[in-house]
Amino acid sequence: MIKLSNTQNTLLESVKAIYKYFYDTLVKGGISGDRQRQIQQRFAHRQCLWDESTGKFWQPKHAFLDDVPFFGNRRTTIASSNSHCEVYQLLGQRRSPVVQDYLDLITELAEEYHNNSLNEADTNCTIQVLNRLESQQFLEGVAVKNIPILTANNTLCPAEKVLIPDAPWRKDYIDPNRILHDLISAKFAKSVGCLSLLKDAVERPTEVKTSRNTKSCDWCLEWQNTLNSAEFRSGLQRLIFHDRESEPILDLIWLAQAKVSAAAKINVDLFLSDETRIATDIPGTQHFDEFNKTFHIISSGSRYIMLCFLTESVNARLGEYTVKNLLPLASIIDAEPRNINSLLNELRIRSLPSLVTATEPENPEDNISKSATNSRGESSIYWGAF
Repeated sequence: MIKLSNTQNTLLESVKAIYKYFYDTLVKGGISGDRQRQIQQRFAHRQCLWDESTGKFWQPKHAFLDDVPFFGNRRTTIASSNSHCEVYQLLGQRRSPVVQDYLDLITELAEEYHNNSLNEADTNCTIQVLNRLESQQFLEGVAVKNIPILTANNTLCPAEKVLIPDAPWRKDYIDPNRILHDLISAKFAKSVGCLSLLKDAVERPTEVKTSRNTKSCDWCLEWQNTLNSAEFRSGLQRLIFHDRESEPILDLIWLAQAKVSAAAKINVDLFLSDETRIATDIPGTQHFDEFNKTFHIISSGSRYIMLCFLTESVNARLGEYTVKNLLPLASIIDAEPRNINSLLNELRIRSLPSLVTATEPENPEDNISKSATNSRGESSIYWGAF
């Protein structure tokens, strides 16, 4: 209990007399709901509830009957054993926090700190409050949007300006004031309006340098020959049909002239949909040159990795017809054109209704059919890469 001065004790005695008056005339005598609401509105923003444990007066909305340690020293608990409990509830004290109480605290901290980092105590408080807010909004069946949310730099920023770090290879290039704090739920962050660093950031190349790595260049030439083939275009249509159950209305003839080039360097800038640039000159993995119809793929010692990047790039060019499962697409990119049809049969990809194809004989004793291997004799199906 806080020790008070004589002046404070005298003041407190006067306040207790007021509490007694409220009890005798309003609580004990009974009061209508409308009258109680009027009283609560009148005292809502006044520090009128005395708390002996903290030695200070509190606003009714900042004092609860239940324990609220997660609020730190910014809110308090005044238990029901308090001699003025009924008067306190008349003035507006509630049992436990609701969604608005959590929002009020977060907003209060955001206004107090502006764009500066929170201290350790307030950071811990914010983490607990945001995590509880996630559960409370579910219980109340309400949704909150664009609230201040904690960043990796311990600042509070509007959710719509904060990115969920689901692309860790990009994270280190982004201002930490834009990255979600790692102790805040990504699911909750998405629900309140945070963006995805993977899906909502668009790459725009600033520099592409051609690689002279012989192995990478040879792989790219193999893939280019496949992309240029009629068999690949037919197989791609078949994959889309398998995904959508309707034949695509899609012009793929440009693939006949497409090129695949290994790149020693691909630097990109990252932009959001509102044209905000969030990073500059970060390493990229792929770039499609629309004018020259060239797929630039970052060079790697791993064929699998380069194939993965090329597959993603090809799929991105399909627009609304992008396929969900990239494994079959990667497999036909990495196959010799003459083997694509039988490979899709082996992968159990449905045929286009407009095509009549002969079924090729298969040897059930083979683990992987000969038609599913590329010109190097390697399996075209790379499970580990997808």
